[in-house]
Amino acid sequence: MSQYLTRIVELLFFPPGIFIFLLLISLLWIKNIKLLKHFLSLQVLFIYCLTIPVTGHYLFKQLENIPPLSEAQIKNNKVDAIVILAGGIKTLQQEYQGPDIGYFTQLRLRYGAWLQKRTDLPVIVTGGIARAGITEAELMAQVLRNEYGLQGTILVEKQSKNTFGNALYSSKIAKEEGFQSLYLVTSAFHMPRALASFKQHNKAVIAAPMGFYHNTMGGFSLGDFLPNSNAMRENYLALHELIGRYWYQLYY
Repeated sequence: MSQYLTRIVELLFFPPGIFIFLLLISLLWIKNIKLLKHFLSLQVLFIYCLTIPVTGHYLFKQLENIPPLSEAQIKNNKVDAIVILAGGIKTLQQEYQGPDIGYFTQLRLRYGAWLQKRTDLPVIVTGGIARAGITEAELMAQVLRNEYGLQGTILVEKQSKNTFGNALYSSKIAKEEGFQSLYLVTSAFHMPRALASFKQHNKAVIAAPMGFYHNTMGGFSLGDFLPNSNAMRENYLALHELIGRYWYQLYY
């Protein structure tokens, strides 16, 4: 699916675009007043469900089903390298006078750097979306060197445009370097799709998820049932990933 088609689908079928789309249907096509009231009532319920934290908890629970690495695993696993997946790039940050890594890229880099310093393994950074002549992976390598102080080997994969490409091209680099087993670092909600993609090329990939969203402690407060914009954003992320996961199963 092209980036443009993907964007159109997101605008139409994910919040907040879907709210506007449904309201337009109500205004333009539903002429019966009684039917219109029922349809608008369902929309209110739909909007409420997609803007409360509780919904996000259950959505992310479906995705975040791979636990984080334990201390024992980090100590005892026989692994050859760490792969860190990009999670976006910003076109222009005024304070840097140029592009910058995105929010999820930063989170993944931080954990990847922490893991590298615990294991002293070489790192592959992967992400080929470019802004102002520099790719996600190239920026990631710069941040690892200049801000996190990594001294070891950092290999840059800058061809990929999506998760499947991350897996394909990173696995090629790993094979060329003779790496057999890999730690895969990405957001916990993204890990099932990413791991499935990497397993197509290398069965010895070990998930190293980070950035968990769903509530593992149990119990909810009143605030978890009150709508807010942050909850809508998180619900969008979860829905996007759930649909992306099934799309990858069909397409790849």
